[in-house]
Amino acid sequence: MIVLLSGSSCNATSDEKVNNGISADKIISDLNKGKTVLIKGKIITDDLDFTQVKNIQVFSSSNQVAVIDVPVTFLDCIFMGKVTTNSSVENTSKNTGFRHSITFEACDFRQEVNFDNMTVEGNVNFTGAIFRERSTFNNVTFNGRNIYFTAFTSEKYFSMQESSVRGAIDFFKGKVKGKISFQSTEFIGIARFSDLDCDGVSDFSLVRFRDDALFTYSNFTGDFRMANTSVQGRFDLNSVEFQANAFLVEAKFFGQVNFSKTSVKGKFDLSQSIFYANPPDFTDFVSPSPENIIISGTKIVKYENLLPLQNN
Repeated sequence: MIVLLSGSSCNATSDEKVNNGISADKIISDLNKGKTVLIKGKIITDDLDFTQVKNIQVFSSSNQVAVIDVPVTFLDCIFMGKVTTNSSVENTSKNTGFRHSITFEACDFRQEVNFDNMTVEGNVNFTGAIFRERSTFNNVTFNGRNIYFTAFTSEKYFSMQESSVRGAIDFFKGKVKGKISFQSTEFIGIARFSDLDCDGVSDFSLVRFRDDALFTYSNFTGDFRMANTSVQGRFDLNSVEFQANAFLVEAKFFGQVNFSKTSVKGKFDLSQSIFYANPPDFTDFVSPSPENIIISGTKIVKYENLLPLQNN
């Protein structure tokens, strides 16, 4: 059974918001009844805690899992309260496991969201989502084939650290006004960050890319960090603008690397990094001066010398 709750656009007047609201209790009640939830154009008026569902599995004496056995879909909704997938009572923590897909397409999150520690077996869709406050997806496990954060907006801090992403993930045309961090996350499928626009620090340190990592046409206003990272597939960092510094130190690149037509205004640090395939492509690479490019200890396994850099 599908529960379809739709209404007028979420861009409504104050009176319309009241008439178009739905409580978190109603959503949890539908989930407890095993109903597939599809909510469109509604305002969720209070905090939504997915760990409040009744289907609880005991993993250990200190950990439980709130299991949701139906797809959960929100389209063009406003969340006035916090959204969370984990909680803690006394010495017991509770996380959420979604057995099917989750969708928050074109949703507007007005308060903090905390999706930490959740597991999703199906696809994930946050296309066009707006995060107004701090948003975290730390230690999540995405087992689905496709994960979309396409054209999402983060106005504060966005974090997806220490996570496991098994499918292809897409951040194409995303906009981030604060810091963004993916420290220690493993991307098993293709990771696409093309046309990503970041105003704050961008941290990809200790990340493991098991497939291609694509950053073409991205813009990084703050420092870009990719220390101790490994990329097994293609690494496209071409036509990228670094308005500050880029630190790709002690990294390992096993596939083709492309830095062509990329520009950097600060330091471009490749020290102690290793390229295991062909030399990286630096065609039309732009830097203020040769001194800004640091290659001490950098190695290309198949070649004795690093490809000469071209500075304009």
